[in-house]
Amino acid sequence: MHDEQFAGLFHAIYTTRALRRFKPDPIPDEVLFQLFDAAIRAPSGQNAQDWRFVIVTDQAVKRQMQLWAEEGWARYQPRYAANPALMAELPRTQRLSLQSVAHLVHHLADTPVIVIVCGLRGRHATPGGSIFPAVQNLLLAARALGLGGSIFNLPLLHRQELMEAVGIPENNEIFCLLPLGYPTDKHGPVRRKPVKHVVFWNRWGHPWSFAEAQPEEGWQAKWVKK
Repeated sequence: MHDEQFAGLFHAIYTTRALRRFKPDPIPDEVLFQLFDAAIRAPSGQNAQDWRFVIVTDQAVKRQMQLWAEEGWARYQPRYAANPALMAELPRTQRLSLQSVAHLVHHLADTPVIVIVCGLRGRHATPGGSIFPAVQNLLLAARALGLGGSIFNLPLLHRQELMEAVGIPENNEIFCLLPLGYPTDKHGPVRRKPVKHVVFWNRWGHPWSFAEAQPEEGWQAKWVKK
């Protein structure tokens, strides 16, 4: 099989990162439809397909979600919530990550779309196991269409109030929130620990000789051209 057959897929995989700063541009309906049409192609335990998605564009609901996110941020990172300038003292990777989260916290209401991802309560033995594959499909489709996003659950400190605000029935539960938009930051490539450090052969801690021989950055250069 030829590499070009897979270039689009692997390019998306190797360059999809959590992006949390968005332009105000609305997302067209046809683009949104493609995201969800891709999401529902994911595997589902017992073919239950119990995933449900609420697209939130209502400004009042988004403002309320931002208030809840700000409350969650103050609990999750009280030090940096009280004094954001302290983030500048952190190592680069940690600093950039926290600063982007803080930006989203305080601009959530400006996000073009927030997707509430739901599923039937107690439907599966492993909660979320049949929901998060659809989430990953959606995020990869978003990357392919030039959008950015990430899982963002700080507003779920008020999960029940959010369910009531958008009419989610009690037999469902919220698994995550996905703010989506056209990003102001750039997509990948992403840095990750080498495969050889996280994959073992037959027994925990036993090295995989093939992975040991591969470059530290993996095969990223094969799919992401500089």
